[in-house]
Amino acid sequence: MASINDELVQRYFYRSSTTSRKHQHQVSAYLVERRFDSNVVARIEPLGLVNTRIGEHEIALRGLRRNLVSFGSWQPTLSSRHSRIKVRALRR
Repeated sequence: MASINDELVQRYFYRSSTTSRKHQHQVSAYLVERRFDSNVVARIEPLGLVNTRIGEHEIALRGLRRNLVSFGSWQPTLSSRHSRIKVRALRR
């Protein structure tokens, strides 16, 4: 996944803004790839539930397993249902 040209793909980690009623203190997390080189607009990969207190660290570790690192700060989406942060591939 990290070998895809960065100009053709924008990557983001998303996390939901509210916790689940069933899973207290946990939010859903996703890796989203917005694609410009094909008919597929975006690829969404669920990362599972992360704890609200240490969620940023859990998401960072899951990104490192995929040779991805986040940069910048978490920004709310227009709907305010999720927050997102940019992601890029680790350079070797």
